[in-house]
Formats: sequence, C-alpha cells, structure tokens
Amino acid sequence: MVNIDRMHVKEAFKAYVSDYDLSDVKVKLKVDHTYRVAAMCDAITEDLGLSAADRDLAWLSGMLHDIGRFEQLRQYHTFQDRLSCNHAMLSADILFHDGKLRLFVRDAEEDELALLEKTIRLHNVYRLPEELSAREYRFATILRDADKIDILRVNCETPRSEIYDLPEEAFRTASISDQVYDDVMYARNVDRAYARTAIDFMIGHMAFVFGLVYTESFRQVRAQGYLDEMLRFQSDHPDTREKLKHIRQAIEQFIERRLLNDRQEYDTPIGKVCMSREEHEAYLEKQERYS
Repeated sequence: MVNIDRMHVKEAFKAYVSDYDLSDVKVKLKVDHTYRVAAMCDAITEDLGLSAADRDLAWLSGMLHDIGRFEQLRQYHTFQDRLSCNHAMLSADILFHDGKLRLFVRDAEEDELALLEKTIRLHNVYRLPEELSAREYRFATILRDADKIDILRVNCETPRSEIYDLPEEAFRTASISDQVYDDVMYARNVDRAYARTAIDFMIGHMAFVFGLVYTESFRQVRAQGYLDEMLRFQSDHPDTREKLKHIRQAIEQFIERRLLNDRQEYDTPIGKVCMSREEHEAYLEKQERYS
C-alpha cells in the first residue's frame, strides 16, 4: 500500500513548481495539464470501480507523470523530446533516482513504488512491452489514456506555436507524410519516427484515440469535443484538406465502433474493463483500412 494524502501531494507539487517561472506559458501549460490528467485518472478508475487505494495510486501517477517537463523546459527550452530528452524517463529519474518522490509520498511498499515508477516511465512509449503483468498494464493504460485525452484539450486551448515550437503558417501549408497518413487510415497510433511536417505532429495527437483502452476514455473524448475541434482544422494545402476529410471519417467511425462494441460485448459484472491487453491489441490489428 502507498499512503497517499492528496492534499499534501497538491501542496508539494505547488511548492515544487514554484521554483520555475509560472508566468511562462509553457510552464503554466504543464501545471494545468498535470491537475487535469490526475482528475482524468480519477474519472477512469471510478468508472472501473477500483478500490480507493488503487484510485489514489492512479491519481498520484497523474500528478507526477510529467514532473520532468519543468526541468526539460529549463534545460532545453522545448517540450520536444526529439530535440531534448525523453521526458518520461527524466520524470522517473527525478522522482526515483534523485529522491524527489519523498516530497510527495512518505510511506509506501516497494512493490507499489516499482509499479508507480514503471507507470511513469512508460506513459509516452509508442507500444507497451509485452512482459507487463495485468496490474502493471492496468495502471499504465489508465495513465496513458488520461494523458492522451488531455493532450487533445491542450491542442485546442494552447497556441500551436507554443506546443510544437513552429509558426502557425507551418500547419496551414504543410502536407501529410505518407506513413503518418497510412498509420491513421489503418487505425494505428502514429509512429513519431515518421512525423516530418507540422501537420504530422498534430495528426499524431489526433491519432491518440486509436490507442485508448477504456470505455470512459472514449466517453470523455466524445463529451469534451476537443478532438472534433482538431478535426475541423482548415488547411490551405489541397491534398491535406482532402486527406483530413478521410482522417475525420476514420476517427469518427472508430469511436462509434468502440463505444458500440464496448456496450454490447465488454460490459461485465465486475465493471467496464472492456478489453484485456491481448483483446485490445488484436482489435487494433484487425481493423480494416478506411477509405
């Protein structure tokens, strides 16, 4: 068990970020993002019917998952991992190697600390490793879902130039790379290694929906409307405009299918844990190509 005092965690987080420039748009972005991801972890775990202790642990992962972002920004002046460092690894190192976790949690069992560390380290990977236990997979996917959902909000509430360090014109005039387009049309998360243009990065965030696991995550995406707003982006590039129409259709159809399938097939007496890891990955693999 981890003894989590939510009020203490919030006060410790507030004190930690006070060492950074809170007037900086990027710093404020990550402070606000942190609170919302933690709240989204709460919403998902409540829908799953998890124990109070597990809900607290998932909430804590949301509060701490991006703690390295502030130092990343201070050292590299960017949130782009490809131009700086892996922010998930930096977050885990700060907490578990540098001892900063004790600012937030005073009493915890080693097994739960190991689970928390793994959850944070894996929150930004393209694909989760196969060897995760069922419990590790549960907490990793709760945090990953919550993080992805709020990144959609960030894309709508924060100027793109601040998120991607690119001018707005770069998004309006950019073409979509073939590999990025193929990933979306095959209902896959976009492999960031193939993202080349400004619009590629934005579409990569839209495609987060293909990696969501839990029913509540899809409900939140639908209710919040930020993904819909992103899909209405108006490009000045003719080919991009045409491809965005197909992308919008593919994503909308995918959400409809997941919500319908979850209601019909995956609601169970133990809650709404809709798919196991194997079922979820098999589901993604068998999606036919949209056209």
